Amino acid sequence: MYADGFPKWKSTSGNYYAVETVVVKELLTGDAPVMVIDSRPKKAKFDKGHIPGAISIPDSKFDEFQGLLPQDKNVPLLFYCGGYT
Repeated sequence: MYADGFPKWKSTSGNYYAVETVVVKELLTGDAPVMVIDSRPKKAKFDKGHIPGAISIPDSKFDEFQGLLPQDKNVPLLFYCGGYT
């Protein structure tokens, strides 16, 4: 638990947080740009199904594929993976 609360956690640089599917849907159907990144293994997971429009950057290959990220640093990045475990 973060003593200063979730809003402070989100505003602190370098901290990440999880969002519910309803938030993902709002981001994907909204007018603002967003990049969705599937960080699961490509062949084992991404190729078998992924969120439409998502790009594959497996977590083990992030350094190799980080050039795929948008140049505009204001575009939100939405990463998803296999869960918390």
